[in-house]
Amino acid sequence: MNAPSIDLDVCVVGYGPVGQTLAALLGRKGWKVGVYERWELPYPLPRAGHVDDEIVRVLQSIGVADLFEVRAVPATEYDWVDGKGDLLFRIDWSKPTTSSWRSDYIFYQPDLEALLSQAAEAHENVSVHRGWEAVGLEQHEDRVEVTFRGGTQDGHGWEPNGATTTVHARYVVGADGANSFVRKAAGITWDDFGFSETLSIVDVRLHEPDLKIAMPASGQMCDPERPVTLFRWLAREHARWEFMLMPGEDPAELVGEASCWSKLERWGVTPENATLIRRTLYTFNSLVAHDFVAGRAILAGDAAHLMPPFLGQGMCSGIRDAANLAWKLDLVLDGTTPDDILETYTRERRDHVREITRIAITLGAVLCETDPRKAAARDAAIRRDGPPPVPPLPALTTGFLGEADGDSGARGRLGVQGLIVHEDRVRRFDDVAGSGWTLFCADRALAEDARRVRDAASGFVGINVVYVSRAPVDFPGSYVDFDGTYDRWFASSNARAILVRPDFYTYGQANTSAEVTDLLTEMIGRLRNPLDAAPGTGRTAR
Repeated sequence: MNAPSIDLDVCVVGYGPVGQTLAALLGRKGWKVGVYERWELPYPLPRAGHVDDEIVRVLQSIGVADLFEVRAVPATEYDWVDGKGDLLFRIDWSKPTTSSWRSDYIFYQPDLEALLSQAAEAHENVSVHRGWEAVGLEQHEDRVEVTFRGGTQDGHGWEPNGATTTVHARYVVGADGANSFVRKAAGITWDDFGFSETLSIVDVRLHEPDLKIAMPASGQMCDPERPVTLFRWLAREHARWEFMLMPGEDPAELVGEASCWSKLERWGVTPENATLIRRTLYTFNSLVAHDFVAGRAILAGDAAHLMPPFLGQGMCSGIRDAANLAWKLDLVLDGTTPDDILETYTRERRDHVREITRIAITLGAVLCETDPRKAAARDAAIRRDGPPPVPPLPALTTGFLGEADGDSGARGRLGVQGLIVHEDRVRRFDDVAGSGWTLFCADRALAEDARRVRDAASGFVGINVVYVSRAPVDFPGSYVDFDGTYDRWFASSNARAILVRPDFYTYGQANTSAEVTDLLTEMIGRLRNPLDAAPGTGRTAR
């Protein structure tokens, strides 16, 4: 019997921000992507509300960052206040960033999803099918078979309508949320970090968007009577409060309309100046999938990890999944590299979200203190000694990375996007040069040598070799470093050449022509055999 024909390169289950981003990234590469979403209509209310500069750079790569920035509100500070509302300390979010966007943005999720949907569906090779729930998954040597049942959405939820369909794809990606069918069908289990809390989330639409409210633009009220997370601006017209459920409280009563208005009264928010648009209970957990890949089934977003909200990194981590996975799937699908490289997706993303989850748990334990004496001691210590340090987001330490050398410099860290002068205009680098493999060189000789190595491997993988300098030079592929961002990056990394992956993370660095040759030769060799040990590491990439 002949095997069924393959309908899709990638079947994506779930069409939230992570599935949308992945579909847009793969769509730009020309792959045939089919997205299947249970709900017929987009969810009309906000859920996630924060992204950082790295995520906006991903949005830039699919062409919607400028539109997003118009709709979002830049967050320039994050305040911790005590139970009386007095400032404990302020985190400055106004400093320059690695990615040339604002450090942090607060947004209204339906706005973001509309932009991501626009980016994905702009590609004729991306098809979106709403009203289909995944109910069957069968893996084969060369494909995966996914069965869906149709359903309709009404005021009472979702009801099956008797229709079914089956698709055959080279890979399936479960971006289908915390209750992921794909994760369960693939037999992937959770690792539980043991931290959970229940919050009452209250979103309002302000009748006057600029209404003066005595609360931080964004921050945390460290009130032992009831810790609260505060977002004065959830995009341009909305605000959010996240109230902790206290021991012995009735959850249903906590999200009752009267209870919500009662809690908002201290900030002067009333039915006369605002409308409740969402009041719900949310129990957050600290779970990370043991594996992100099982055969031809892959997980991304909440299907792969759930974390406390205190760093605002839940959806951010899911979009990082999409960016990491997209370039690796692209190379697997076109035959450049074997599917072994997908094991590095698990290692890189799993380790990254585990560390972010640990940081969020530590921070949450400080923020959510409900013992009045311990909270008073915490507040006194902060006023006396300063705030507890919040570690930066972790770098990649294992996976598809080059040789580790000393402190590794830029290796595994997020690569820089600076401002460059191009055709007499100041622009962000990615808008001019794109976001594939890029070798940034601090001098012309290194760039020339790198191009010879690249050209010798022509047709295997595209590498953009660029020379950045403070002054214009007559050299193809050279750019003027407008404000010295790249100079500072080379200096802080102790490098003269830095190789950056398509997801903006740094593969490795070099200082001499010989090192540049070794770096590029090693990377190309690793693409042919992804799980070979990187020289000097003493271990495989897994």
